[in-house]
Amino acid sequence: MKMHIRKLLATLLVLTFMCWNTVEAGELKLTTVEYTVVAGETLDNIAKLFVPSEWGSSHRAFAVFKEGIYEYNYDKVFINRDPYEVKAGDMLMIVFWQQSPD
Repeated sequence: MKMHIRKLLATLLVLTFMCWNTVEAGELKLTTVEYTVVAGETLDNIAKLFVPSEWGSSHRAFAVFKEGIYEYNYDKVFINRDPYEVKAGDMLMIVFWQQSPD
């Protein structure tokens, strides 16, 4: 149950952050990407690949997105590791809202 609460809090944090930003007209769609970690990658590198451009390039936007990846994958990947440690072959689910093309 503790992990479900963590995922809920992470989702609420992401949604709250998105509400603070102005979104142009158009609809948002939930995007899910399954990503396999390659040797030498870090969670920072992976988050930089996927952080939505609509979020901007601020450190806060990046930190929130990275934390969302960590929290969403905690049960399957990070539970018995040093915080934010990824290993080659890890499968990460990356979930975010993205503006649909008009």
